[in-house]
Amino acid sequence: MDANTTVILIAAGAALVGAVLGFVVGKAALKQGAALSAVIAVIAAGGFGGVGYFLAKQDVIPRQQFDAARVAAEDLPEMKVLKQYYPADYAKLQRELELIKDDRGGALAVDQQVRAATGAVMQRVVRQANDANIITLMKIKRDKAEALGAKSPAYCYDFTRNARLEFDVDAAAGPGIVKRERETVAVILQQVATNPLKDAAGADVNPDNLPASIKKYYQDELRYKISDKVLATFPPADAKVITMLTGRKVAIDNPGRQALLCRYNIALIDEQLKLPADQAAMVYRLGLGKGL
Repeated sequence: MDANTTVILIAAGAALVGAVLGFVVGKAALKQGAALSAVIAVIAAGGFGGVGYFLAKQDVIPRQQFDAARVAAEDLPEMKVLKQYYPADYAKLQRELELIKDDRGGALAVDQQVRAATGAVMQRVVRQANDANIITLMKIKRDKAEALGAKSPAYCYDFTRNARLEFDVDAAAGPGIVKRERETVAVILQQVATNPLKDAAGADVNPDNLPASIKKYYQDELRYKISDKVLATFPPADAKVITMLTGRKVAIDNPGRQALLCRYNIALIDEQLKLPADQAAMVYRLGLGKGL
């Protein structure tokens, strides 16, 4: 039985109970005949039906949607990989879903919990993704930033600077990008679980263990040169503003400047993607957490 049918049945049942009670009470208390009793019955039926509808909408529908989404989530590609290759993380996710099942969050709560769980695993293992998978991830991030920028400069700005997002990023980015991202996440999680990359620059999870020469190569030969190339494509006045703003730790709330930095951060990814695949992937791995 779907949620809409459940609501209709609950409201109808409540209305029927209200009608019977209203008629009995009206006839017994007022003793003014069937007509007045019928009026009271209609009013009572409407009241009971309304209460039944409200309670169903508040509790029954979200719970049914939650349960259905929880079952459907098992068919998601990233969920299947999580269950097979990361059983501890999968078990933790199931415990978290169990804790929030009565919170009236509906299907959205399930989706958010799944995304959070897979995101946490990705953050832990993504440096060991191979070059091809990293390149795919970079392209998705670039397209996602552009889609968010089309919705709002603030969306793109917050996304590209890895800020805490106060909006539904998936809804803003669109289903096409979300589907690509989920499929790529599943591929990366499986690849890392079965064949983790260990010998590429930046594959080490702890950046402090990277050889000093690799850090220097990244910082001096790639990161700064990429930035210089990108800045050269902007008008001098804009480049000056970008240089001033990129070193700031305080969030920017000016829409014009947010849009400028959005374009700049997208251009950085475009420039990275022009590098040979191994170098582009290395810049991405070493740039995780550095804001590039």
